Amino acid sequence: MKRKTPLIFLLLLWIALPSWAQDTLTVMQYNLLYYGNYNSGFADCYETNNNTQRKDECIRTIVDYVKPDIFTVCEFGATAALQNNFLRHNLNINGASYWKSDNIINYAGENIINHIFYNSNKMGLKSHVALRTNPRDTDVYELYLKTPNLAAGDTIKLVCIVAHPKAGQGYESQRRALMQTAMDYVNQHYPTDNVLIMGDFNMYSANESGYRLLTQTYSNPAICFMDPVAGVGGVGEWTNNSQFAQFHTQSTRSYSDECFSSGGLDDRFDFILMADEIAFSYNHMRYVQGSYHAVGNDGHHFNMSVDQGTNNAVPDEVAEALFDGSDHLPVTMKIAVDVHLGVEDLEAQSLCATVAPNPARDRASVTFFNPAQGQVQFELYSLQGQLLQREAAAFGEGTQQYELALHDLTKGFYLLRIKHDRGWGQTVKLVVD
Repeated sequence: MKRKTPLIFLLLLWIALPSWAQDTLTVMQYNLLYYGNYNSGFADCYETNNNTQRKDECIRTIVDYVKPDIFTVCEFGATAALQNNFLRHNLNINGASYWKSDNIINYAGENIINHIFYNSNKMGLKSHVALRTNPRDTDVYELYLKTPNLAAGDTIKLVCIVAHPKAGQGYESQRRALMQTAMDYVNQHYPTDNVLIMGDFNMYSANESGYRLLTQTYSNPAICFMDPVAGVGGVGEWTNNSQFAQFHTQSTRSYSDECFSSGGLDDRFDFILMADEIAFSYNHMRYVQGSYHAVGNDGHHFNMSVDQGTNNAVPDEVAEALFDGSDHLPVTMKIAVDVHLGVEDLEAQSLCATVAPNPARDRASVTFFNPAQGQVQFELYSLQGQLLQREAAAFGEGTQQYELALHDLTKGFYLLRIKHDRGWGQTVKLVVD
């Protein structure tokens, strides 16, 4: 538990800290289409139609354009030699030497795996765990930020889970089983931490049970992943649906050469979903609104190749690199990091608020510690940030209790923000059953 810190000290710290006091991380997830793995058995990918040297040229162009700090991948050849060559030829170039990765774990024994590369100037890797899922392992990477307060034990962590469930219609239950394993692991190890889950999910609709499992909390109010485009029309029946043209990530080509999928952009398979801790800035990190997008998707290439005609989203050389590099588009997002969100955390901890029962139905009892006499406001929000109800009451100092009426709310996941008129505040997760 963090100790209380005098506000004047925190203000002085704000002035004294270097650039890491406020920074932004750029995250990119990319399916590399059998990178370095020829004649895989699933697709007819050979050196002639999926050449690694040509792919490296494309990757360098895309990385230079996006400038990620965290770069997670799917369909990466499962050898240390490929990993080292990827670092040497695509990332640690032009004077850069800070890109790192981790040892390969491959319990499933697959010839393609998930992997991570990260900017070691900004982050360190604390742990890497591979969950035994089908058909490939699901990889969990716990990163920590190298902030000015790191030596004092003030660790800001970011957990990246990279998943690649089985492709194809008819495998929905397998995809859900993989996501259940990931959710169980988060529930056990990271229920209140900054977590991203990303990868090529191969999901054809927001109605798939695996997607609903990730984004809707049924029994555990601690865990819920949010889709960054949920509030801007990106969630629904997205497969082969022009209504979702700006969100599609596969395929980059309208025709096939036996290795690359054909049909043009018409599927949304690639995702970065965020825990609500990031969406609502609980732990020093917050999603930068509007920063999530599929690189190279301008919304005007439905069922077309990504480089066909004019691409208004990226320069021509980037569109060409996306066309040649893979049959998926990368997805990217930005996360603002602010070490001073710790000020909010310190204040919030003093409330020690709990809600019971949780899940609740018609009413819920909020118990909290009030540091000083004053008015306390209770605001209930949807996951999209819409204010649904607001109540307020005056309280004395000490442990207090308030009965919150849940007015005709549908089943689902909500956020309760408790705010004292002298600045203390806390957000509590609430499930209505």
